[in-house]
Amino acid sequence: MYSLKSYKLLKHEYNYLLPVLRKNLSNSSNGYYFCGNVDELYDMLSRLKGLYGYFGGYNKIIDYMCAKGYSLKPFRDEMHTK
Repeated sequence: MYSLKSYKLLKHEYNYLLPVLRKNLSNSSNGYYFCGNVDELYDMLSRLKGLYGYFGGYNKIIDYMCAKGYSLKPFRDEMHTK
């Protein structure tokens, strides 16, 4: 059984993902969010690499760290160091 989790997005990330992942995105007065299971999270992160102009591979432990910590900070840190 998969459980849904919520991950806070930055506005430009939300706008980038909106055309393709509309069903998994939401916004409210306190921010922008991606809601999905682990498989959907991994798919979203692979799409988000394009926003940061990174099309190579990266350590997949980053995906795990995002899923475990309910945060995209490890992914963002990795993208900004490339």
